[in-house]
Amino acid sequence: MLKVFILGMIFGAVMQLGFLDRLSKVIGAFLLKDLTIPKALMVAMGVGAVFLYTAEYFGFIQFHIKPFYPVGVALGGLVFGVGMVVVGYCPGSMPEAVGEGRMDAFLGIVSGIIGGVIFTVLYPIYHNSLLHGKTIGEPTLTDLFGVDGIEKMIVGVIIGLGFVILAFLIDGVEKRYLLKENKKSN
Repeated sequence: MLKVFILGMIFGAVMQLGFLDRLSKVIGAFLLKDLTIPKALMVAMGVGAVFLYTAEYFGFIQFHIKPFYPVGVALGGLVFGVGMVVVGYCPGSMPEAVGEGRMDAFLGIVSGIIGGVIFTVLYPIYHNSLLHGKTIGEPTLTDLFGVDGIEKMIVGVIIGLGFVILAFLIDGVEKRYLLKENKKSN
């Protein structure tokens, strides 16, 4: 429990220091004018992939992959995106914003809980409807490449490093673009 608390404190500090909980950052990301949040997500996914695939290879963890569910992913992504635009926060940044005293984030959390309860109550109806769709097994990228063992770890590390490198490349492009925009406005 203490480890989770410490990791949460580190996560919150990084979020706050990077201003990743600000509405201007969320809007900037959706308008492709401020790519701080997408870059942070790419670095997090990349570092996470490196650590997870390495930890799995050495036997510290085991993956429990859920079946791929395209309809659920599409509907969940739609609800997630609409919720982010309406509330102005990502679910990860709302608790941090509440900690700073922003009541709009608190209302976002309450709304999310209410939405989750409603979905849970209505899930049996949804599950038996035509909207539910089918699952497509449990594929991972390494399964699709047909690799296992050390090759799986290497592919996972390469993909993770690719995300980190992509974040830095996007940062460079963004800086060049913003410098041009700043020179034009002066």
